[in-house]
Amino acid sequence: MAHTLSLEAQNLLVTRGGHPVAAGVSFALAPGEALVLRGENGTGKTSVLRTVAGFAASMKGALTFTDTADGPVDPAETRATQLHWLGSEDGLADRLTVEETVRFWRQLYGSIGPLEDQLSTVGLTGKEKSAVGALSTGQRRRLGLLRLGLTPRALWLLDEPMSGLDDGGRALVLAAVATHRAEGGIVLMASHDEGLPGTATLRLAPAPAREVA
Repeated sequence: MAHTLSLEAQNLLVTRGGHPVAAGVSFALAPGEALVLRGENGTGKTSVLRTVAGFAASMKGALTFTDTADGPVDPAETRATQLHWLGSEDGLADRLTVEETVRFWRQLYGSIGPLEDQLSTVGLTGKEKSAVGALSTGQRRRLGLLRLGLTPRALWLLDEPMSGLDDGGRALVLAAVATHRAEGGIVLMASHDEGLPGTATLRLAPAPAREVA
């Protein structure tokens, strides 16, 4: 599947708890491109992702979603149908088994294909009957990664996707992102790690106090 979505941010002022955390955030991502947000704790990396996802509104600036064939598209519809969010809070239900969790996602996204193969891609073969609450941090992260591959969506927003993963898990992230970009997908990622090969970086700085006005 070839994705045709692009994203542009113009001079965003993003907030957390009603307080500005990053100002003058601008970038443009065409199909197949990726950007890593870097910066110290508190500089607004996650807040930028949340703003793009529509979980929070910016105090200033503009976000534009565009289809390269049809022009500007509706942000609400795009977020509902073309966005995958992978946050640091995984949103997993501890009482469900791994299999129950994946079956729920498959029904939600309309995914097809053998469940066993999908578990194998993230290294969770043999964990089908395990309660999610009994998984290690790295295994929970791998389970979250599986959701990205269940249905094709053009925009991936990844908040510290390498956190808690071993070398094998990190390789999974890199391979998934590379495949997604090859299909025209775009990736916006917050990370303290070295980033992604061949990826642009945007370093965020704290918003000046005067931006409150």
